[in-house]
Amino acid sequence: MPLRGGGGVPKDGQVQAMTDTGHPTEIELKLRIPPDAVERLKRLRLLKRLGAGKPQRVRLVSTYFDTPDFRLMRNQVALRVRKIGEERVQTVKCAAEAKTGLLARREWEKPVVDDRPQLDDVGDRKVRKLLARDKVRRYLMPLFTTDFERSTFPLRLRDSAIELAVDVGEIKTDTRRMAVCEAELELKSGSVGDVYALARELHQSIGLTIEPATKAERGYALLADVPSPPQKAALLKLPRSVTLGEAFARIGRTCLMHWRANEAVVRAGGPEEAVHQMRVAIRRLRSALTAFRAMLADEERRRIAAELRWIARQCGEAREWDVFESEFLAPLRERLADDPALARFAEAVATARRAAHDRIAKTLTDPAYTDRLLRLEVWWEGGGWTNAAGIQRDEPASDFARRALQRLHRRLRRLGDRLDALTEADLHELRLRAKKLRYAAEFFASLYPAKAARSYIAALAQIQDRLGSLNDGVMVPRRLAAIERGRPAIDREVLARASGIITGWTSAQIKADLEKLPEAWTAFADVRPFWK
Repeated sequence: MPLRGGGGVPKDGQVQAMTDTGHPTEIELKLRIPPDAVERLKRLRLLKRLGAGKPQRVRLVSTYFDTPDFRLMRNQVALRVRKIGEERVQTVKCAAEAKTGLLARREWEKPVVDDRPQLDDVGDRKVRKLLARDKVRRYLMPLFTTDFERSTFPLRLRDSAIELAVDVGEIKTDTRRMAVCEAELELKSGSVGDVYALARELHQSIGLTIEPATKAERGYALLADVPSPPQKAALLKLPRSVTLGEAFARIGRTCLMHWRANEAVVRAGGPEEAVHQMRVAIRRLRSALTAFRAMLADEERRRIAAELRWIARQCGEAREWDVFESEFLAPLRERLADDPALARFAEAVATARRAAHDRIAKTLTDPAYTDRLLRLEVWWEGGGWTNAAGIQRDEPASDFARRALQRLHRRLRRLGDRLDALTEADLHELRLRAKKLRYAAEFFASLYPAKAARSYIAALAQIQDRLGSLNDGVMVPRRLAAIERGRPAIDREVLARASGIITGWTSAQIKADLEKLPEAWTAFADVRPFWK
């Protein structure tokens, strides 16, 4: 439906440019623009229809500062001095946090008289303490710059004031350069949902992708000449007084931040582990829907789960090839180093693996991927989930968590207590139930005594480890069949020998893990649930 200016704004998702602790906050969604679409974007009729002021154009040159050991970056703080004509503006920014929002970053700006930062009276107490350290003040130095032309378009969508900034230029170090071609949608006032609505409309007209990394993050990666490393899920700490709705929002944001961080690594050609971490983030989001199912309307929950399944499937094949190579083929080749069949087979696997990762790279630029991701983010970040939650969202999270964890715990025990009679399909289901319970336990652990929660989650992890080989046992025949379908330049006898060796190795691993499963289950059954 075409966007129009004026009109009402839903109550949920309303924001002001200030956090709940009174700190100034930038609320912004970054989008990559195909270089050949920049002028087309600037001429869109949509911008004229929503225009709330005269467009402006300015050149911005910013120098980013840190210590040689990246002390600010390691504390998730960015410090820059921006040159705007003859003026200088210093900005200190913090990374997005689950408690404030996926698009929200605390920032402090002030005019400065020259190109060097002035570190006095900047930020909150934690930031001031960091900047006051002698090792920061003494060794602070310029690291990289951004130099781009910015075209800004003040827009009005319903009751939301949004500024569209189109940036074209580059990030520069002493030896390397990286092009910048992106749009930033900054919410001045109103609804985060309107930012996403505008983003989707622009995407349908131009074909954009979400930019998961800030200019500062890209600058540090350029400086190091290596992509950022894969990121594991951040520790989630919910305050004891948190409501159910606040807990659901924070859990979703934490998972989406985990997803975005690893998507940035994948886009930059980083280690394959980032694909796995993307999938973990998606699985955690799906587990959140399961844990909160009693709060959410079934139809809405299924709709969001379907979006997540589609995206997860796009990453699944590449991850299977990664596991196949690292967990099966590599150990076998180490033991049977002189086996020519495995060497030839490994070449075919490497080719298939590269092709699968190439398909992920294409998926991340697929318009369907961007549209689904925008829909997911606005559902969590823009408050769409509140329509499915009702007044239950205002109850204490601890009360709900106790009931949700007990329900998932009983489902797992109901199946696992019949361990000797379980079929292979039952064991697969047991693994899925253990995984969902583990993620839910991690979501709510901070509401309960830490030691008891750690013991329970560790026991769950042991069950998952023992049952993981079953999943590998299903995956291995699929990968072997994929190699045969790919018609590699391998003699059939060589292919048959390699397949036989790998199948035998897989069977031995499954047998060993299943023999250890009863002990792991007994250990879990003996651990007292930490929420009681």
